[in-house]
Amino acid sequence: MSPSRLVLVLLFAFGSSLARAQQTAQQSSLPTAQVSQRDPQALSVLTQALSAAGGSALVGSHQNYTGTGSITYYWANQEVQGSVNMRSRGTGQFRLDATLPNGVRTWLVNDQTGLIREPTGYTHEIPFHNAVNFGSLTLPYPALTAALNDPGATILYLGSVTNNGRNTYQIRVQRIPIDAEPSGVLHTLSTKDFFIDATNFQIVSTLDMVHPDLNYNQDYPHEITFSDYRAVNRVLVPFSTQERVAGQHSWTIQLTGIDLNPELTDEDFQMQELN
Repeated sequence: MSPSRLVLVLLFAFGSSLARAQQTAQQSSLPTAQVSQRDPQALSVLTQALSAAGGSALVGSHQNYTGTGSITYYWANQEVQGSVNMRSRGTGQFRLDATLPNGVRTWLVNDQTGLIREPTGYTHEIPFHNAVNFGSLTLPYPALTAALNDPGATILYLGSVTNNGRNTYQIRVQRIPIDAEPSGVLHTLSTKDFFIDATNFQIVSTLDMVHPDLNYNQDYPHEITFSDYRAVNRVLVPFSTQERVAGQHSWTIQLTGIDLNPELTDEDFQMQELN
């Protein structure tokens, strides 16, 4: 998606002035960088993470994947379990179909827009300001390789921190350039932090912000943790992922199989069939 199209989408979705958005961005818990930066230490850590996963060239060649396994949702102090099928293509298309006791729940993102269809048939839109970070949700490599290959992406080293009981490097990636639009809101919304194990350089987790549907100014931490790494076609892939929103555990996915580089098309991520 071009920067000009992103601006139009943002203006349509938010319906508020960019001047007010600029003031909000300056106050955000994930601050907007003033210029595009590519910190050498951050680049080194990301390069080592891709090397540890199987090599930058090999990992970068696997942009699509499908996965099957089980999912557990944590809703209203209850665990709801089912089977799951996932499809992911590049950094902007992701689909999850969960077969639950009361039917199929579909969660779909396509080019920074998305929908959720509940087993009852009720369909809920995922707004742009959340969908912008939801591509390739359970495999972190496509976003990293895209950032490394994009000179307009900001990549910052934020230091060494403890994350999920492990010593990690915190790397901030902002995929949308600062000059994509005047306020810097798109730059801020695309912010995602990667926590990379300081010993084996596995990606432990990612952190971005999600927001209420009608208020992109309000931030809630959104964390995806990765574990149970296994080799698939010589690439280390996480078979277990967990999501937490504002500290609350929302789901766990345990995969039994992953296929890298399957044939996927735009039709696999069409939203019309969910309406």
